[in-house]
Amino acid sequence: MKRVIHILLTLCFFGAVAMAQSTAGRLLGSVSGPDGLIPGVTVTLTDNQTGTVRTATTDDNGGYQFENVSFGTYTVKFTTNGFKTFTAQNVKIETNREFSLNPTLELGDVTAEVTIQAGAEVVNSTNAELSETIDKKRIIELPINGRNPLSLLNLQAGVNRTSSSISGQRSTSVNYTRDGVNVQDQYIRTGGFVEDLPSVDDTAEFTVSTQNSNASLGNGGSTQVQFTTPRGGDSFSGALYWYNRNSALSANEFARKASGLDKVFLNRNQFGGSLGGPMPLPGFGEGTPMFFKNKGNFFINYERDLINQSSSVTNVVLLQPYRDGTFSYRRADNGAIQTINVLTGAGLNLAPAGNAANFASTGGAIGVDPTIQARLLGLTPAVGNDSNVTTLSNGTALSQRLLGASRNNTVRDAFTMRLDFGINENHNFYFVHKWRGETIDRPDADVGFDPIPFVDQTATTRSFTLNYNAFLGSNSTNNVTLGLRKSNPTFNESDSFPTDFLITTLPFGLTSPEPSFQSQGRETTQYTIADNASISFGNHTFRFGGEANLLDIVSFDEFTTTPQWRISNGNSNTPSLSGALFPGGIAGSDLTNARNLRYLLGGFVERGDVQANFLGTDLGRVVGARNTDSYKYGIYGLHVQDQWRIRPNLTLNLGLRWDYFSPIVGEPIYLEPDLRGANTVDEVKAALLNPAGQFVIVGTTVGKPGQYTNGDLNNFAPVLGFAYTPGADGNFLNRLFAGKTTFRGGFRMSTVDDSNILSQNNAETANVGLDFTGSLVDINARLNNLPAIPIPPIRTLPLSFAQANADAPTPTNTIFANDPNIQNQQTMEWNFGMQREIGFDTVIEARYVGGYSNQLTRGIDLNQIDINAGGFLTGFLQGRENCRVAAAARGQSLQIGVCSQADIAGTANLPGQSAITTGGNNLTAFNSVGFIRDYYATGEVGEFAQTLILNGLDDVPFRANPNGGNIDLLTNSARYSYNAMQLEIRRRFTDGLSFQANYTFQKILTSVADDSQARFNTFLDNGNPELEYARANYDRTHTININSQYDLPFGQGRKFLNQGGIVDKIFGGWTLNNIMNIGSGAPISIKFTRGTLNRGGRSGDGTAFTNLTHQQVNDLIGIREVNGIRYFIDPSVIASDGTALGGNFYQTVSAN
Repeated sequence: MKRVIHILLTLCFFGAVAMAQSTAGRLLGSVSGPDGLIPGVTVTLTDNQTGTVRTATTDDNGGYQFENVSFGTYTVKFTTNGFKTFTAQNVKIETNREFSLNPTLELGDVTAEVTIQAGAEVVNSTNAELSETIDKKRIIELPINGRNPLSLLNLQAGVNRTSSSISGQRSTSVNYTRDGVNVQDQYIRTGGFVEDLPSVDDTAEFTVSTQNSNASLGNGGSTQVQFTTPRGGDSFSGALYWYNRNSALSANEFARKASGLDKVFLNRNQFGGSLGGPMPLPGFGEGTPMFFKNKGNFFINYERDLINQSSSVTNVVLLQPYRDGTFSYRRADNGAIQTINVLTGAGLNLAPAGNAANFASTGGAIGVDPTIQARLLGLTPAVGNDSNVTTLSNGTALSQRLLGASRNNTVRDAFTMRLDFGINENHNFYFVHKWRGETIDRPDADVGFDPIPFVDQTATTRSFTLNYNAFLGSNSTNNVTLGLRKSNPTFNESDSFPTDFLITTLPFGLTSPEPSFQSQGRETTQYTIADNASISFGNHTFRFGGEANLLDIVSFDEFTTTPQWRISNGNSNTPSLSGALFPGGIAGSDLTNARNLRYLLGGFVERGDVQANFLGTDLGRVVGARNTDSYKYGIYGLHVQDQWRIRPNLTLNLGLRWDYFSPIVGEPIYLEPDLRGANTVDEVKAALLNPAGQFVIVGTTVGKPGQYTNGDLNNFAPVLGFAYTPGADGNFLNRLFAGKTTFRGGFRMSTVDDSNILSQNNAETANVGLDFTGSLVDINARLNNLPAIPIPPIRTLPLSFAQANADAPTPTNTIFANDPNIQNQQTMEWNFGMQREIGFDTVIEARYVGGYSNQLTRGIDLNQIDINAGGFLTGFLQGRENCRVAAAARGQSLQIGVCSQADIAGTANLPGQSAITTGGNNLTAFNSVGFIRDYYATGEVGEFAQTLILNGLDDVPFRANPNGGNIDLLTNSARYSYNAMQLEIRRRFTDGLSFQANYTFQKILTSVADDSQARFNTFLDNGNPELEYARANYDRTHTININSQYDLPFGQGRKFLNQGGIVDKIFGGWTLNNIMNIGSGAPISIKFTRGTLNRGGRSGDGTAFTNLTHQQVNDLIGIREVNGIRYFIDPSVIASDGTALGGNFYQTVSAN
């Protein structure tokens, strides 16, 4: 009931102020004669599809306009005494675009008529919007893979087929609507997923505004994509269709062909039908006819999409020789191949007492664990068919890739209906309903060795739209839209999902034959209310209004509700095989593989986790219970815009938009850092880094239960633009420009929904809450005798950071906060360009397009490891230098496996060696451990520090707050800039030909290189954030987009074979259609991702340094095949053991 009252109150509010988004277009212009502008001309606008007529009269300045004109083609007639009647046929009004028609009347009798064919507008002479409408002909006839008209977005300047970015911005800046109602995924806005999934036949047209949209468009986007549903006409028309696409003539994939496998299978069938036409409406009341035959129209469409296909799958298998514990390696003493068994101990050197004791401590002689045999080895092939994954020093493979195929079918049904009702000439409304149901295989989510994937996705989407139009006199209109949309995408786990526990983190890259994905999904309900209005006074047209989108989202998941046990890879509580056990000595990498093979086959586990979700105060935490969250979120907007036609050839557009994104309100079952009293970002950071900080229930900081942040109310955004056509008014510039050149420029600020729901929810749910994950860490257990996983008790609130850290599996508990005063991202956009009509219904355009924002949402980690703490870096570098000197004395380079404990300590007292005297005791206390010594070789001082922290061994203050690990903050800490040149030539469809071609030269610089859903992009170094400012991963420097349509000149009404009958049936109606996208690729970076300056988890975007020139690096990169081996880097710089030739890197390339 509260929801209904909320909607009614909101509707009443907007009914008083008017407007929001509308799909209607506008027709405007000025009427002139030989002596100048003509007032009092009668302008008649007739809808060619329905016969509806509207009239207007030119004002004292000869101006006229029609607001709120439905998309379609119209006949426009101009009449006044003393002048010939002027008729423009097939004037095309497009979705949310303006058509400027400026006739010059000839002296003569009004009964005489001058007729032109207008078509779509070629030159935009009324505003600075960068927009284009994809009409029905292009949607129907251009070759679209999958019949999704969204792919035609790639025809526009500033859009690239291989990137989801438009005009330099992240994908969340794009807003998608159908008939004025938002239809995109509001929970996950990245990637441009449209839940509505438009099809060719249920789309009349769509308009793309890539920049500088008018003030009526917002709803969280700067780029606007507006779809409209077809409407019926005054005569019946329809279509039946069947499309098939299959793999019969397709090429094979590179990897499958190289492995001797057949190409994947595809057979796609899309079939359906459409019907539209007049719809008689019943008459009511005395004196009315039983039916009105010209008051209603309908359109319906049904489509089924059946995709039967397979997708390539790459699994990894353990090869047969090693499945019983057999293991071979190259001896260090003489290079001979030695074979042993890591389970039974056969072949190991067990004679020395110390060796025998070591082997006994690891569990002694054992066999293959029954669970591993039954649930892993018994269900997976023992041979692969592609490249090796793990290769031993003797050149033999331990694990290998197995290429296969998985079913990837889709069944989708969709029904669309539109009903139009004409009450009278001043009032009409329409109703649109769309339903879609689908079942999709998802091998990308979880797949094993069976041809049927473990996961499928089901979804049902329903939408209802009611739109009312009123024409209030000759100078004002009003449009009201109500919308309801419900969707429920669900990812379903396999029926064979284990009910007892999962086995995770298999070594050697092995693929589990068991499903691991657990169900998740959400149900979204969206209510839309919008009111549009316009009113004209003289040369001014005011458009103003408001809108509200109210969202209820309920999400669920079953992650970790089944216990998960991680196969061991060694820890302090699990004794490992000593290198002394292996006769002749063994390389470090082989020793690690031998240990991991024993852990795997023996069923050793090192960690167990299970989720206990909170089900209320009565039940508390329940192991295995589903996690359910709900969120409430609203998007509101108000705007006003004045279109001022200063002169017939000069128009100014001045607007202001205000957007409000209500704070997200979730379930009060999570905790958040207590930030009460922290009013600035610096104060928030200080509170998070305070070791004495505490957690409180979500909403405590802002004083409202469940609310994530405070409201951001100051989102005012100006919209400015001009369009000037020199010479159009007959002045001296006419000789130069002849009224065929238009200069346009504009500036707009847009308020963007930068993945608000998902990013802020990711922050809140990262903290410990009333839900809890129970864990056992660093244990020495077996799959055949698993211990119980304890669930800690619910702590009394507030919960201190220190207590939460103590309860965590490792002393690195996550502390994640939303900046309570986070701002919605505001983006500035600007453009300036020139259009020139060159004849033949063709226009060329050149423009500069720019954009900038320093308010991008970004999650950062405040608790960066300080590698200088206590002289840790100084001591580490000395140990590294000691090892380098010792290795050089032996003729070796500094790489993994080279450093001994004595080398690091510098006990040989070689020149350049010295004792380590700084960095704490634990810097040197564990140098007997092989992987610790390898940190010195690889230079991973940051990861070394992280290892000490994870094990509670940090005896120097690496962290500003030792009572937390990741201490994260989501705030406005990123920026981007965009600069582009765009060139375009386009011809509207006349005489059987249309084409559009554009070229974009652009550069995107940003401090957030990717477009991740959660907006979590930490700095490599908090002290030097400018390191991150670089080209975006989604930047494409050069893009050329071309499309064309040509009706072949054969058949009735054409130049050749102009006759009907069988000749026209065979030769008429043929068209040539073309789409071509040419573009440069994504920026290529050579990254150095080791944990040097920071830990490895924060070093993913580190850039490698080199003394080579750009050209030298470029010359080394490219696919090469030498002796049957494929390389991406020139193999001449790779040593025989896989290391970089002459470098100091560990093995990175396998021998095969």
